[in-house]
Amino acid sequence: MADISFNHGVRVFESKEDVLPMRTAQSAVVFLLGTAPDADADAFPLDEPILISGSTNYSLATKLGDAGTLKDALDDIFDQGERERLGAYVYVCRVEEGETHAETMANLVGDAAALTGLHAAKKVESKYGRKLRPRIFAAPGYSHQGATNGISVAAVGNQGGGYTAVPVVTVTPAGGNTPTTPAKIRAILGEGADAGKIVQLVIEQPGEGYTGAPTVSIGAPPVGGVQATGTLTVGVVGNPLVHEMEGLLAKMRAVAFTDGPNTTDAAAVTRRGKYGSDRIYITDPFVQVFDTDLEGVVSRPASARVAGVQVRVDREIGFYKSVSNETIYGIDGVSRPINYGEQTNYLNENCVGTIVSFGAGYKTWGNRTTDNSFLAVRRTKDFINDAIEEAWIAFVDKPMNDANIKFIVESGRAFLRTLEAEGFLLKQSSDLWLDPSLNAPTEMRQGRITLSVKFEPPPPMEDIRVITHPNIQAYTLLLDRVLGAIEGGSLAVTNL
Repeated sequence: MADISFNHGVRVFESKEDVLPMRTAQSAVVFLLGTAPDADADAFPLDEPILISGSTNYSLATKLGDAGTLKDALDDIFDQGERERLGAYVYVCRVEEGETHAETMANLVGDAAALTGLHAAKKVESKYGRKLRPRIFAAPGYSHQGATNGISVAAVGNQGGGYTAVPVVTVTPAGGNTPTTPAKIRAILGEGADAGKIVQLVIEQPGEGYTGAPTVSIGAPPVGGVQATGTLTVGVVGNPLVHEMEGLLAKMRAVAFTDGPNTTDAAAVTRRGKYGSDRIYITDPFVQVFDTDLEGVVSRPASARVAGVQVRVDREIGFYKSVSNETIYGIDGVSRPINYGEQTNYLNENCVGTIVSFGAGYKTWGNRTTDNSFLAVRRTKDFINDAIEEAWIAFVDKPMNDANIKFIVESGRAFLRTLEAEGFLLKQSSDLWLDPSLNAPTEMRQGRITLSVKFEPPPPMEDIRVITHPNIQAYTLLLDRVLGAIEGGSLAVTNL
């Protein structure tokens, strides 16, 4: 009751307690990054996400102009709808096209502090609200290249000694060279027998645009210690934009559809080896599409169309369904032959998605992200975690009492049972409980309560095995039928 102060008479209070709504967020929301140098700057300002919500305002796309990557990529996404304009939400983010490819890549990677390029996605929540946050990223035309001048190897020389905390690592380009994208290196502090030493240098971001091997400086240990040293090697590295995506995707609980190099199977597998994220899905090769301006068939990156397929799957089935084994609309073929069997297995086993034909159009083929986990499972976990977090925000700062804790638990269990009934989770796989070992009185007294949740999303049936057996008994049955027919007079027998 809201007020327990003195009163002589009758007062009526309306209870504020109601069923706690828990629902998953929109999943078919794309952040499309690219260039459009001829675009209307008022309609599509640089580094600003502009929402195109299906057929509602799709005509806005005409203001992108025909140059650059965005107009074609937007068309590729919406081509995947069986209904008008697919019903997708697409944030179109235009960056300035540089005089060189390296300049354009720098604009695409953007600046985290200034919220430009890829990081403009962080503006969406304040402009359009949390319910329409981007959950699928794509940058077709700019996610397939690999840099030839990034930091490919970071090696420890002298491990030093006496370190009590992880030191700062500074990378200084050679000869005053300014890289397009600076590299980021992190030191690993040893344990046990290697305590106090720097045992490894990790390349968090390989960078791009180094003209020579830069020097690396590892911060000094406390007085009395020995400073560690290291060396860096410039070579072929992964795509800087995709590397920049790795951290952002985790923060936004999103995934990215990217492209392979579109050369050979081996090159696609090598490129995948540059990434280890459970949120990045690579498709190789490119697709063949009719270009109305060029009046002929051209090769285009597949990532936008695969993103569109995922949107269609989300709309028609649900985010728990794999993007694999779904028809891609609007393509005439792929840029190199892909055969079902050994070739597709080689690519898929090495976490590269591809495109195949079984004689009736072309289909996506592959379930796994670059860290060898199922894309559909990753997305299902994201949306369930989001829904729980969003719903329980309402309980923050409420009194820690029986009623509120009970309400949290019961609402969460009801939500999980609904997900099981709808097929988003395996039946009888979910539960929510309070673990006494995680909720000590001293913790609870500080306003901290820990709830334990478990659930299991259904994995895609990637490997359906069939064992065929011979049936020798069939001959006995055959003979019995023949003999029965003879004895019954129904089978004419002629003596020759």
